Amino acid sequence: MYYMNKSKRNLILASAIINLIGISLSLIMSILLITNRQAIQEYMDYMFFVSYSVESIIYTVVSFAAGLVGSILLIYSVRAKGKYFRRSQGFYIAGFIIIVICGGFLPWILLFISMFIPDVVVMNTRSEVRHEERIQEKQIVEEDKAYEEKKKRIEDLKRMRDNGLITEEEYKQKLFDLL
Repeated sequence: MYYMNKSKRNLILASAIINLIGISLSLIMSILLITNRQAIQEYMDYMFFVSYSVESIIYTVVSFAAGLVGSILLIYSVRAKGKYFRRSQGFYIAGFIIIVICGGFLPWILLFISMFIPDVVVMNTRSEVRHEERIQEKQIVEEDKAYEEKKKRIEDLKRMRDNGLITEEEYKQKLFDLL
């Protein structure tokens, strides 16, 4: 059974959530700037969360809408603990591109890191593991039987040679055929 790598899933979700926080802060600060220009000075220390120009409300609203869509696409791509991630690659890529274009610095760094983590981890059920173990045990038993059979044939050939039933050349030829 295939499940999404938890580290990759968590990075994608963290990126989407941090992006939602950043675009919300940008929208709030833009509205605050329009209504009260002096109030923005108090929140200037928190501007590192924001990657948008708070001077333009239209740009901020468009960026908020695009960022919201990007975050939703990312969250949708890892739904059901990433069970459908392989089928949702288009949503992931679209969300990734939107976040890189419209998102803040931290969300796209997290997405960039998540690119280098493998997508899927194979998880076998207990019955599948037991079945594989049984197959391996059967193979080992069959190999042991084949080894014992060859060993017995070689011993028989040695006895036949020692008793003079076959010549040295016949012994070597049969031994070569056997091995």
